[in-house]
Amino acid sequence: MTGPLDRAAAFVLAPGGRGSVAPGTAVVPAAARVVVVGTDQAARPLAAALALTLRAADRSPAALVAVWRNGGAGLPPPRGAATRGAGRLAARLQADELAAVARGRLAWLDLPQEPAAAARAIHAAAAVVDGPLVSALTGARPPELDRLVEQHDLAVVAAEPATALARAALAALGDRCISAFACRPVTRGAPRVLALAGIAAPRLDPPLTAARAEAS
Repeated sequence: MTGPLDRAAAFVLAPGGRGSVAPGTAVVPAAARVVVVGTDQAARPLAAALALTLRAADRSPAALVAVWRNGGAGLPPPRGAATRGAGRLAARLQADELAAVARGRLAWLDLPQEPAAAARAIHAAAAVVDGPLVSALTGARPPELDRLVEQHDLAVVAAEPATALARAALAALGDRCISAFACRPVTRGAPRVLALAGIAAPRLDPPLTAARAEAS
């Protein structure tokens, strides 16, 4: 499946993975649909870092970060210039009446608060985005969003991997047969600023290797 409609079908219909990804280097398809769960402070910058890492491996013009916040504060206004690819992606999403903005090499999508509307927005975006799509579900989420977590290729817990919080989150995801691993958040300093600006991805812990599909 290579086209956006085919990718959307795979995103909606593909079953969740089995168990948790082994510790060490995580190998992820470059055009994967990934969901990051955690607090807003931890999940949003990590989602941006993952999207930038996957975009570079996939050599896509831009990647998409879709954000759902418990409380619905909305995305901050874009800061700085966006690349042409990110601007085009945001414009395509806006044409489908999706609340997208461009920042650096990323397009950002502000998801509706209502779970069913958020799921519809993700599915609509998946039909537009050829490259990576990373969703950030931040804060306590309602049970209705658990199905949306399952519809991603991989879940990432934005927490220190050795903590009880990370272990509990991974166990809950594993009980639902969702492939998942925990990753140290990007919480402060220049790496966080550069990731949120869509400019550069910091080194992740554990490291992430994006596997780029070769043309047949």
